[in-house]
Formats: sequence, structure tokens, C-alpha cells
Amino acid sequence: MRKLFWAAGLGLLPWIAVLGTTLPDVVQAQHWRLAWTGFDAAEALGLLATAWLLGRGDPRTPFAAIGTATLLLADAWFDVVTAGDDVAFSLLMAGLEVPLALACLSVAAPRPPVPAHV
Repeated sequence: MRKLFWAAGLGLLPWIAVLGTTLPDVVQAQHWRLAWTGFDAAEALGLLATAWLLGRGDPRTPFAAIGTATLLLADAWFDVVTAGDDVAFSLLMAGLEVPLALACLSVAAPRPPVPAHV
């Protein structure tokens, strides 16, 4: 499996160069509203699932938290790079999404065991 990930990661490098040199700077997007509302709905679902699992002490909590953090960081990235003239609002949103993503990652981080008092 490790070799697959190495090959896929390295294989993406030339593709990134192709995209960087051939994609247009501006495009007309279809279903823009649906894309963003769906993405934010996925974030809300991830946050709610993380909260619910965390409240139950469920061992699956880190999976929900990492998935949600990934969505939040991707959202922040695209908010900023697609901002256009509304940069201030996009930076404000990223300023909320990035700390929330870090909070999710802190929930997912393994905790060192607490030594038992003998």
C-alpha cells in the first residue's frame, strides 16, 4: 500500500504542472450554489457527528474529526483562492474555518495515557 501512495503522490506532480500551465484563470462554473451549499452541509454534518461521537466517548471520534478538519481546511483554501473582489469576507471565513479545523484535529490527536496512582 505504501508503494501505491508513493506512486500516486509522485505521479500527481507532472499532472499539477500540466494543470498549472493549461487551465484558464477564470471559468464560468455550473451549479456553483449547489457545490458550496453541499460542501457546507457536509461540514455541518461532520461537526455534528464529531460532537455526538465525542459526547459518547466513541472510539470513532478521531475519524469524524479528521474528516471534518479536512473539509474545513479545503473550504478555507477555496474561499481564499476564489475570493475575487470579496477578499475580506473570504479571509474572515478562513479565519473561522482554520481554527475550527485545528480544534477538530486536537480532538483527533491521541492522548498520552494517564498513569494510575499506585
